[in-house]
Amino acid sequence: MMNKKDIPAKMLALQLKDPNLLYNCYMPFLEHGGLFVPTDDVFSLGEDILLAVEIADYPKRFLPTKVVWINPARTSAHRPKGVGLAFSEHESCLQAKNLIEAELGPRLRSDRTTFTL
Repeated sequence: MMNKKDIPAKMLALQLKDPNLLYNCYMPFLEHGGLFVPTDDVFSLGEDILLAVEIADYPKRFLPTKVVWINPARTSAHRPKGVGLAFSEHESCLQAKNLIEAELGPRLRSDRTTFTL
């Protein structure tokens, strides 16, 4: 559980009920994993964000994250505007990473493009 002083001032929410959306948002190339969140809000690299995420039919999780990727606007590669959030070393992030990778299974090895790469 996070201490109150460790909770970031800004928060984003993301629902990942669809496996294709989960694949498009997951960022396995980050050390602890992460998620891309489509948003029109403006953030800075390195900014701490509390992510409220619902994965498949599992309960909502609150994850301490950091902005590490910014898509400024829809690109010709059909990538939406938004931010990539890196998971921290917090236990809740490790559990979320394991859950996401279990849900994605063999899709993790797909070479299909995502919202980031």
